[in-house]
Amino acid sequence: MIKFLVGISFFMSLLCSAQSLQNTSSEIYDDLLRLQNNTTVMYIAAHPDDENTRVISWLTHDKHVDAVYLSLTRGDGGQNLIGTEKGELLGLLRTQELLEARKIDKGRQWFTRALDFGYSKTATETLKFWDKQQVLSDVVWAIRKNKPEIIITRFDPNSNGETHGHHTASAILAMEAFDLAADSKAFPEQLKYVKVWRPKRLFYNTSWWFFGSKENFEKSDKTGLYPINVGNYYPILGISNNEISSKARSMHACQGFGTALERGNDMEYLKFLKGDQPKTNDIFEGIQLKSENSALQKQLDLAVSEYQFSNPKLTLQRLLQAYKLMKKENPKDSKLAEIKDLILKTQGIYFEWTTEKAFGTSGEEISTRLEIANRRNAEVTVSLPGNTSQTILANETFKENQKYKIENRNYSNPYWMEKMPKNNLYITENPENIGLPEISNAITKKVTVDFGTTKIDFDIPLQQKTVDPSIGEMYQPFYTIPTFVANFDQENFIFSNQPKQIAVEVQSFAGKSTPTVSLNGSKDWKISPAQKVIFTETGEKQTLYFQVEPISRNANSTLETVIESEGKTYNQSLQVVAYPHIDRQIWTKKSQVQVQNLDLKIPTVKIAYITGSGDDIPSSLRAIGLKVDELDVKNWNAAQLQNYDVLILGIRAFNTQPELAMINQDLWKFVENGGLIINQYNTNRGLLTIDIAPFSLKLGSGRISEEDAKLKMLVPNHPVFNNPNKLTDQDFENWVQERGLYFADSWDGKMIPLLEGNDTGESPKQGSLLAGKYGKGTYVYTGLSFFRELPAGVPGAYRLFMNILALRTRK
Repeated sequence: MIKFLVGISFFMSLLCSAQSLQNTSSEIYDDLLRLQNNTTVMYIAAHPDDENTRVISWLTHDKHVDAVYLSLTRGDGGQNLIGTEKGELLGLLRTQELLEARKIDKGRQWFTRALDFGYSKTATETLKFWDKQQVLSDVVWAIRKNKPEIIITRFDPNSNGETHGHHTASAILAMEAFDLAADSKAFPEQLKYVKVWRPKRLFYNTSWWFFGSKENFEKSDKTGLYPINVGNYYPILGISNNEISSKARSMHACQGFGTALERGNDMEYLKFLKGDQPKTNDIFEGIQLKSENSALQKQLDLAVSEYQFSNPKLTLQRLLQAYKLMKKENPKDSKLAEIKDLILKTQGIYFEWTTEKAFGTSGEEISTRLEIANRRNAEVTVSLPGNTSQTILANETFKENQKYKIENRNYSNPYWMEKMPKNNLYITENPENIGLPEISNAITKKVTVDFGTTKIDFDIPLQQKTVDPSIGEMYQPFYTIPTFVANFDQENFIFSNQPKQIAVEVQSFAGKSTPTVSLNGSKDWKISPAQKVIFTETGEKQTLYFQVEPISRNANSTLETVIESEGKTYNQSLQVVAYPHIDRQIWTKKSQVQVQNLDLKIPTVKIAYITGSGDDIPSSLRAIGLKVDELDVKNWNAAQLQNYDVLILGIRAFNTQPELAMINQDLWKFVENGGLIINQYNTNRGLLTIDIAPFSLKLGSGRISEEDAKLKMLVPNHPVFNNPNKLTDQDFENWVQERGLYFADSWDGKMIPLLEGNDTGESPKQGSLLAGKYGKGTYVYTGLSFFRELPAGVPGAYRLFMNILALRTRK
C-alpha cells in the first residue's frame, strides 16, 4: 500500500533537500576533474546511514577521486520513522535513500548480500548469523571489482561487544578482506570475472561519538591520527563540503537524520590500521591519482586544461576521443557512462521518453512521447528505432507521440528480492551482480547521435511524467507488472475457533475485464467459493470478502489468491513504496497470507490509538476482531477519551508527537479515572518530554536482541500472565528478531516489573514490561517488540497482548 507523507511543508522540505547540484558549467567541470583521476577509495560500514557523508564528499569534491560506500546491509532490520515498511520493504526504501545521498555527495553505492537481522550485541554473534565466509567473500569481491587504493572503515575492528555487532563486524571483515583480496587462493571462483587486487592502506574513521562527547574527544591524544578538514569551501561550486554532506545525510529520512547545513572548518580524523603507512598527513602519499602515459589520460587532461567555463561545448572533441579510447580498451568501465553523460551535458542535448501511466502489462499498447532537445549552436542528426533519422536544428526540439507495445517481459522487481533470503543472505543467482545497488530493468529506446566523427548510442528509459499544479513536472520510473494483482491488508490472520471475513483488494490493469478470484488453502480451512469481478477501467480496485473458517483446532497454513482471466492465472501482489525524496519502488511477490487458529481469548475493550513513528499494531488488532480508533493529537479533545477503555501509544510516540507534551495530563487523568494506557517503547534520546508516565519512569538503552532469550515471569500469579489467557513458557517461543528494546531503567515503586531476561552472558534486565496502578486505572510501559511480533503472527505475543488489554476490561 502506498504510504504518503502528510503535510505540504514537510513534503517540500524533503523535495528541496533532495535537489543535487545542477548541471551548470561549474558542476560539469567538477565532474571532469573526477573523471580525470583514476583512484578509488572504498568506505566500509554496516548499514545505510552509517556512512560519513562528510568524508565521502571530501573525497569526491576536494580530492576528486572515486569514492564508493560499501554497506554490508540494506538496513532491513531497522525501524522506520516515516511509515510502516519493515523487513525487505524497509531495505528497499533505505537502498533508495542511499542512492539519493550518493547523487548529492557524488559517491557510488555498493552492498553485500547480508541481511540486516536487527540489533546484535557482538560481532561474534553477527558473523555467526551471516555465515562469515559468505559475507567476507562479498567484501573481497567488492575490493577486487572496484580496485580501491585506500579503504576506510567507519568502525573500530577492536570494539567487539562495545557497540552494534554489525558495526564491529564490518570493520573486522574489512581488515581480513584487505589482505585476502590480493590472495589468489582466497575465493578463487571470483577470478573468472576479476583479478586479485592489493589496496595500498587501510584506515579507521574515528569520531567524537566513540569518546562519549565532543569535549572528551577534544581532550584526547590525537598523535598518529591523520586530520582531514571536511569544511572546505569550493568557490567554483559556491558551496562548502559540509553543506553538501549535510544535504546527503538528510536523505536518510526514514531514520530521522534530516540535519541543518553546516559551514566552516570541521575536522575528521583517520587512524592507520594496515598497509603502507603514509609518512606525512596526506593519506594519498605515494599514490598516483592519475593513470600514467596513456592516450586516454592525455585526452582527459586536455579536456580539463582546455575547459572554458563560458563555453563547455568546446570540450566535445576531447570527450569523443576519450570515449573511443575507453570503449576500445575497457568497454565495461563505469566511466564510459560518465563520459557519455558529460558529452550530453556539455552539448546541451536532452532526451526524455515518457508516458502518463505508472504501470504497464505484457502485451499492452501504451501512448508515449519522445522528446529530443538540441540546445547546441549547430544542428544534430539522430537515428531512431525503425531505421529512421531526424535532423534537429540548433536550439530546436523534436517531439513525437508514439504507440509502444510492451512485449513479453519479466515483472519489474528489485533483483535481490526475486527470491526469499536464505541463512540471513539475499540470493543473487548471477555472481557478477553481487554488490550492485540495483539493476535497471527499465524499458528503453535506443537513440544514436551523430557527432560527425563519432556516433554514440544512448538508451533512453521510459518514465512516467506527470504535472502537479502545486509542484510542477514530476518523473517516476515506469514499471511492468501483472495484469491483475491482489493484496491482503496484512501478512497474518489469527483465528480463535470462529469464522472470519478476510478482505482481498483486487486491482485490474486490463481495462474492461471479468476475472474470477478465489482463495486456496489447506484442508484445515473452509473457504467461501470463488467470486467473479466486473472491472470497467484500468487501475480499478475492488475489495472482495471471503469467509474463512478453521476446521482443525491447530490449523496453521497459507492462503493464496488465485485470479483467472481469459485462460491465464495470476497470483501476485503489488507492494508500492512511494515517498517524495526517492524514486517510487515496487515489489511483486506471491499474493499469500499466513492463517493460524489459536486458543486465543480476546477481551471486550474499546481501544483508542495514538500513532508514533509508524507501526501495524492497529491493523493487527483489527484482524482479530477488535475495534481500534486512531486519535488525532493535532486536533485534540480530551473528552473523547471517555469513549474508550484502553489507550495505546504507538512506538516512539513521545519521540515523534510534540503534542503529547501538552496533553499528557489528559492522559494521566484518563488512567486516574479507571482507564488503561499501554505505552510502547520510546528511545531515551530525543524524548519531547520527560513526563511519559503519571509517575517517575526513566528509560535506558537496555534491550534483549536474542529473540529466543529466556524470559522469567517475576509475578506468576499476576493477571497479565493468567487472564484471560493462561501463559506458559511456550508463549515466548518463536518470537522474531528480538525480545525488545529501550527498556525502562528506573521506575516508581508503584510500578511492578513483570518479566526478567537477558542476552547470553549479560545480567538480567527487568524493564521490558512494567505495570502500575494510578488512581482507579493502570499504566503499562513495555519495550517488548509487539510492533514486530503481532504483524508476524507470533501466537504467544498475541496472547500476552490480550492479557495486557484485559487489565482494563469494561464492566
